[in-house]
Amino acid sequence: MYKDMRGRESEWSRRTLLTASGGALAAAAGFGLPPASAVGQQPPKRGGTLRFATRSDATGLDPHRNLMYLVSNCLAATTMGLLDLNLQSEPVPGVASAWEASPDLMTYTFSLRPGVLFHNGREVDAAAVKWNLARMRDPQTSHPLTRSALQRLQDVEVVDKYTVRCRLREPSAAFPANVVYYPCALIAPDSAEQADVHPVGCGPFKFVSWDRNNLTELARFEHYFETDAEGNSLPYLDGLVGKVKKEDRGRLTSLRAGEADLIDSMAYVDATVFAKKYATMYQTWDVPNLGTSYLLFNLDRGPFADKRLRQAAAHAIEREAIQQVVFSGRGTMATGFYGPDSPWHASGIQPSPAYDPDKAKFLLQQAQAVGTEVVLQTQEAYPYTQQTADLLQAMWSEVGFKVQIHTYSAPVLRQKRRDRDFHAESTAASYRFDPDGWFSQQFLSTAPSAQQNTGFRHDRADSLIAMARRTADKQRRLELYAEIESIVNAELPLLYLHHITLLEAGTMRIQGYQPSLSGAFSSRAAGIRTTWLS
Repeated sequence: MYKDMRGRESEWSRRTLLTASGGALAAAAGFGLPPASAVGQQPPKRGGTLRFATRSDATGLDPHRNLMYLVSNCLAATTMGLLDLNLQSEPVPGVASAWEASPDLMTYTFSLRPGVLFHNGREVDAAAVKWNLARMRDPQTSHPLTRSALQRLQDVEVVDKYTVRCRLREPSAAFPANVVYYPCALIAPDSAEQADVHPVGCGPFKFVSWDRNNLTELARFEHYFETDAEGNSLPYLDGLVGKVKKEDRGRLTSLRAGEADLIDSMAYVDATVFAKKYATMYQTWDVPNLGTSYLLFNLDRGPFADKRLRQAAAHAIEREAIQQVVFSGRGTMATGFYGPDSPWHASGIQPSPAYDPDKAKFLLQQAQAVGTEVVLQTQEAYPYTQQTADLLQAMWSEVGFKVQIHTYSAPVLRQKRRDRDFHAESTAASYRFDPDGWFSQQFLSTAPSAQQNTGFRHDRADSLIAMARRTADKQRRLELYAEIESIVNAELPLLYLHHITLLEAGTMRIQGYQPSLSGAFSSRAAGIRTTWLS
């Protein structure tokens, strides 16, 4: 049991604890300190194959048409972009060794590293980068997320063999974060016809074979450009084998049975005890900032078009119960999209309505809406969003809503949003490397995703989002985002619930491994690139 913010024993922990057990974390990742053996005790050893059990897989092989999710898809290790990510999930040099923004943030010039190669031996020069960016912007050959990352790109100029200049349609301080390897991975221009069967990237590992939702085999790319602090070429491993185990219990079983060396996550109920219980047998890495769970409201039609009903719904929700029951006490309750471990965590955000069921009942009575029927939808692939929905159903029912839960596949869910055929949705979103990637998509009134998801329209929010995008100073941007979040918490197009974490685990053989803040297993000077097996 635990106490709520008023010191009362939580009713929800008694009623619904059983519904939380076995929950799979579908969008989370980990951040941890390197094991002691990796800190100066013995030099890295080359060779060996790392067996990585993951909860998900890509839907296809072409990195432009499909997303190689950098937390859980082994195929992400075959990719690299103009820019890379550090352990704080911030953009750093990748194929480009440096970049420069014009004072008006309308032009970005990237200096490429000479001698960087694709896996087929072709050099990654300015012409290859221009070809890639053109293909990524083509609706016929790219994924919507990839296109959205480049939506402000107007044209690309090859200045010389190793210099490429990108001109934008409007100022953007976020552009460097948009050209990291997720989702803007580079492939060899002469490999496009084979990309669906044998992708040719320029990442630390090269493609060998793939059996969707089963097995991925990769081999060390011997000409990868990155080196360690002593100048030794990375990666150290000879190979990487990905084994898809969608069920949390399946991944944990494969680790304990000796069939996997590393797993990307485990159920929250296991994560609460695993590190302590098996400290002498396995290593663990905490990932504190994978994403955020939240509640989406339809503002265009249905009961939640009335702000009073959104406020009532918010007052009825006990976030602490969600943290304890759904997430087994891990992570933190959310007041904005970025958690306290993120470099983009903003202070001064005005919180959303606090837990107050009496106030929720009063608002429903005032609106003459007691007994209002509500359809709460969620995605079938993510148990933690379903468990959150179960809790919300109980909490809302207690204050006077009549709630039905509908669970759908991802394609059906997207169509429901497009048709505006829903009332509310229990969902989550993973980390965005720059806040503009979140705010411009979710809250800008002209953004297609905002129109499809909530229908939110707010002139001041639009102005602040545009202002933040054309502001270079990070502290000033944080202040602007805090004001936007305060508007969101007041108007409630969505309600932030919880910052998602996850726990990775591996055998004691693993040395030198460290995932990033948001769970990327392939990061500059870290992750699988610096992993070796003892």
